[in-house]
Amino acid sequence: MDKIFLDELNKYKFIKKGDRLLLGVSGGPDSMYLLYNLLDLRKEYDLDLLVCHLNHGIRKTALRDEKFVIDICKKYNLTYNIKHVNMNEFAKIHKMTSEEAGRFLRYEFFRELSDGRKILTAHNLNDQAETLLIRIIRGTGIKGLKGIPMANEDLLRPLVNISRKKIEKYLDENKLPYVLDETNEGVDYIRNRIRNELIPYLEENFNEGILKVLIRLNENALEERTFVEKIIAREYEKLKDGKSLIIEPLLEEDPFIGREIIKLYLESFNEDLVTRANILAIYNMLEKKSGTSIDLSKKFLARVSYGRLIIEKKENINYKSQKLDLGENLTDFGIVSLKNVPLNELSKMDIKANPRSIFIDKDKISGPLYIRSRQDGDRFRPLGMDKDKKLKDFFIDKKLDRLLRDKIGLICDDNKIIWIIGYGISDIYKIRNNSKHILNLEVKNGNG
Repeated sequence: MDKIFLDELNKYKFIKKGDRLLLGVSGGPDSMYLLYNLLDLRKEYDLDLLVCHLNHGIRKTALRDEKFVIDICKKYNLTYNIKHVNMNEFAKIHKMTSEEAGRFLRYEFFRELSDGRKILTAHNLNDQAETLLIRIIRGTGIKGLKGIPMANEDLLRPLVNISRKKIEKYLDENKLPYVLDETNEGVDYIRNRIRNELIPYLEENFNEGILKVLIRLNENALEERTFVEKIIAREYEKLKDGKSLIIEPLLEEDPFIGREIIKLYLESFNEDLVTRANILAIYNMLEKKSGTSIDLSKKFLARVSYGRLIIEKKENINYKSQKLDLGENLTDFGIVSLKNVPLNELSKMDIKANPRSIFIDKDKISGPLYIRSRQDGDRFRPLGMDKDKKLKDFFIDKKLDRLLRDKIGLICDDNKIIWIIGYGISDIYKIRNNSKHILNLEVKNGNG
């Protein structure tokens, strides 16, 4: 048992007695160091260990590594699971880098088998420093400087503060076998170039303690970002209004906090939407007039609507006009029921304002009834008015969200709009003292 490893376990309380653990084991020095140390603790901590090895299918020596892991598991009587994938083929199909594909496939494999186990991977201090340099080169913000987290829900990385040099020294001094991945020595991937070229160059020409400097940067960023995220989360909750954000107080926030709130809002829909270009475009749109929108991706858009910022999936709405008959009609807008009401029964019925059920003068209807969505040039006579107004103006007066307007069912005859479902009937068709024939219209499970 390496005292450094034990100190890390005790300091961060990664595991406890009786834990069920899944270990990602490649056969390399880092993962074997993790395995050997946990084997030393297995009896004392009553640990249930499951070893998982993913063969990426890209190296000639991959089968050698796989056999090595299997042999070790058999030697120590460990349960193991092996999976073969084609990392490069997966990366090509899903338009990822090989490194991204490898990471995705590994964690997918681990989670398939975890079954409530804690998942332990062997990322070390050098991996942390390399990750920070990759993110700096790509232009990260403070959040990216947090680096690889030591713990993320059920995923634990107990070696993240232990250097690769100390790991290999312990293994070599104790004659504990491991295999070396020859691709780590190349410069094909950005991480390898940083590991084998950039870090040695920085150590030789700028600061031999560059790893410690990078880790200190990581620790400072983690501390600062944790504090900032608490503020952002608190303000985000204040500004949420259902699935939208209230714009006025959002604009009163410091611009940095405002943009971070937008970032958090984007993450709630799809992490792929979180780009600096999208965040800035949304922030710059906030003071635009209601109805302004921008595309965020092929599937999502952001828009301003009556003091609210809304992000939503794009929809292709194609509601058909449909004739209505007496009885129940299944339509794109819900189930529409048409029922004649005898005058002598009308007094017994509750005909008070109901957005889902109305009573009209049947004799005012011209031709059959239809249900449809709005059309250019539509006009409507609101209750209590003596002339028509544009339907568009009616919706604006009601502050009805622009994209919701197409989803509102309109019941019409050959001449006029009779009912905007959920928003009012036409004054032309209302029941009067001399009305003789009454029709009840009711909508169930519909819009409005």
